[in-house]
Amino acid sequence: MAPAPPGFEGCLSLEPGALPAENAIHADGFHVSIRDVDGLHRLWFAGGDAPLKAAVLIPLDAHLPERLQSLQRWHRWLSRQASGPVPRWQRFSPYRIHRFSLMLRAWDGVSKGVSRQEVASVLFNPALKKLRSLDWKNCPERRRLHRLLKAAQHLIEDGYRRLLKPDSE
Repeated sequence: MAPAPPGFEGCLSLEPGALPAENAIHADGFHVSIRDVDGLHRLWFAGGDAPLKAAVLIPLDAHLPERLQSLQRWHRWLSRQASGPVPRWQRFSPYRIHRFSLMLRAWDGVSKGVSRQEVASVLFNPALKKLRSLDWKNCPERRRLHRLLKAAQHLIEDGYRRLLKPDSE
C-alpha cells in the first residue's frame, strides 16, 4: 500500500494504525496482518502507519496473477464483502503441516545433541529406544528420520523461500 499519486483524490482514506490488526510490525514501514473469517490478509505500508489516500503498487513480475488475487480478496474485505478463501497456493494441507512439524521437532532434537534413535522414539514409536544398534541401523524409521532431517536442512538453507511461491506444491 502506498499514497495515491497526485490527481487521484477520490482514493480511499486509510489509517493503517487503526486497522484491526492481528499482528503489526514497525520495520521497513508498517507490516500488518488482518484476519477475517476467510483467512489472513498481509499488508505492507511502505510509509509507515500514517493516514493516507490509499493506492496499491504491484510489481509487474512473474507473480502478478497471485498478487492480483490477493488484492481482490483485500478489496472485497475493504468493501465489507466476504473476501473469499485464501488461494489454494497459500494453504498447506494437513499432511504438509504435520510433516513440517516433524521436520522441526527432529531438527531441534538432533541440534540439541539428542541421539537420532532417541528422536525417532519420541516422534515415531517409543519402542525404538530399546532397539539394539544393529536393529536400529536396519530400521525403516531410521531412514524416515534421515529423510526428515535432510528436508529440514534444505528448508533451513534457503529452501523455505519456495514455500512462498505458488508453484511450491
